[in-house]
Formats: sequence, C-alpha cells, structure tokens
Amino acid sequence: MFRLILTLFSGLSFVFALAQEDQDPAAKDVLDRVAAKARQMNSIGVDFELVIEDRKENTKNSSVGSLLIRQDKYKITTKESVVYFDGRTMWTYVEANREVTVTEPDNNNEEFLNNPAKIFSLYNRDFKYRYVNESTLNGAKYHEIDLFPKNLNQPYSRIKIFVSLKNEMPEKLRSVGKDGVDYTVNLSNFRFDNVINDQTFVFDPSKHKKVEVIDMRGVK
Repeated sequence: MFRLILTLFSGLSFVFALAQEDQDPAAKDVLDRVAAKARQMNSIGVDFELVIEDRKENTKNSSVGSLLIRQDKYKITTKESVVYFDGRTMWTYVEANREVTVTEPDNNNEEFLNNPAKIFSLYNRDFKYRYVNESTLNGAKYHEIDLFPKNLNQPYSRIKIFVSLKNEMPEKLRSVGKDGVDYTVNLSNFRFDNVINDQTFVFDPSKHKKVEVIDMRGVK
C-alpha cells in the first residue's frame, strides 16, 4: 500500500516538473504558477484519498491518509502504517505488527518513489502534456491537464490532473491503467508554512512500547 501511494503521488511531481517543458502553452502557464507557489512554501501538508477502480471486475476500493513535507523530509500517515523520513533515514512503522523497519534510501536516486519530498522539486522530462479545458467537479472549477508518457511501456496510458482555479493546487490526479485498473488521488485540506519540528520526521521508540526494530541499513 505504501509504495502504491507513492506511485500515485508521483503525479504531483509531474506537475512541478513539466512546467519546465515548452509544450502546450496553456498548460505550461498553469503549471508554472503551481510550481512557483509550491516553491514559496516552507512546509506543505495535505490529506488524501486513494481510490482504486477495476473496470474489468467492476470493483472500487479506497483508503485515506495524510502527507507532510518540509524540504527533503516527509511523513506519510495511513491506517496501515506511518512512514518517517528525516532526509537520510526512513522508518516504516506498522502498528498492527508492532514492527518498525529502518532503511537508508539512496538520496542520489532521482526517482520520486525514493523520496516523495521531491513532489515539489523533481524535474522530469518524460511526459508530454496538453490543456484539455476548464472543468467543473462537485461545483468547483479546475484546469484539466493530461500528461502522456513518452515511454510507451509504462503501465498507464495517461495521467489526468485537475488544478483548482481557487488555490492553484492540484486537487485530483487520475491514472488510466492499460490493464483496466485506474487510480485516483483526491487531495484536500492543504496546509502551508506551518512550523514543523525536525522530530516530526523521526520515529520515536519511546512512544511505541514493545516494538520490534528491523534494521535494514547496509543490507542490499
């Protein structure tokens, strides 16, 4: 579930990356404004809902959580787990198992999946984009933008992003899967520039009694 959430959030990194490409001018104008606003923030918090729809089986499942980012640090909270990253060390705490796994991701790796803090700074040139239109969802107005992977071997054919006209933040991301499974992330309750202590991004074992620590640092 954790990796799936990161995959969907990677759509946000496309938003702030693709603004650098000279493609559809209308889409570029929107993405430039989004990127500029994100760069001004010292910290960003947001709640999310992840919806998984299987068009073949006609099923739908959802889960909720929150993401907090400050510079290269982040914290992802879901019902299943809490992931802390202080810029070097990652702790993945699963309360049901009373376990916390400790790792050190490769900070030199430019893939978003290795650091969702790069949501607002990763520059990716692997997508084409176009402005679709101004859309209305649940009474709110959005810029609708489509992203198309240049690598046709990707498991999705398109990522659709809806940027709010009100706050110029992406509030919905939807990937269309080639296998008939679509993923949607709904973002809400953006929180900007809150004062965040460094300890927020560090797992504190004193607050979790009888937790098994699985230290994978140095293990390949």
